Amino acid sequence: MNKTFKVKQITRLYESCSQCGLPTLTCICDIVSPIITQAKFWIITSEREFYRPSSTGRLLKLINPSATEIFLWERTNPNLKLLENIKNYRGRTYLLYPATNEDLAAKTRNKVEAGDAAFVLIDGTWKEAGKIVRKSDYLRDLPIVSIEPNYASRFHLRRGGKDGTLCTIEAAMEVLRMNGEMDQEQTIRKYFSLFLKHYQAGTSSHLPRD
Repeated sequence: MNKTFKVKQITRLYESCSQCGLPTLTCICDIVSPIITQAKFWIITSEREFYRPSSTGRLLKLINPSATEIFLWERTNPNLKLLENIKNYRGRTYLLYPATNEDLAAKTRNKVEAGDAAFVLIDGTWKEAGKIVRKSDYLRDLPIVSIEPNYASRFHLRRGGKDGTLCTIEAAMEVLRMNGEMDQEQTIRKYFSLFLKHYQAGTSSHLPRD
């Protein structure tokens, strides 16, 4: 990233771990055994989103560190490492984003070749994601992958979410299913369930029940 983030984060009620984002009381960093996926995930996030304790992009980085990178979005200062990544993976980089209009639908792929591909994910609210995509020229020519889950998101830690959308880590799990990495998807799903359980316990200032 272009900026150095603080080691610890303080909310109004509790101190949060800067890695998993959970309250320090229920941190899962020592529980997670990292995995490696063939699919690469390049997560674009605003600084505001990065510091949200409920950000699941940071959780994906914790679980899948070798294949996940997080890039801070700045409208007038594109991250040079991300631009280099896209250049090096030319033809194998996809933007994970809903085809919300005809222009986007024309660039949407129904499937991708399984294997060593890279996926750009926007970590943020629906409004923030739309702004980042509209104002980032380097994303304009990327082929789009859209997912249409047949289940409701399990992520209910915020208000004002858009119906039918998945959180960042759920979207990554759908990509892994598309990429044929079923074992890795199941492992991430397990840790995501643990994250939700520990988050709800920690914000109530108690340890999770078995």
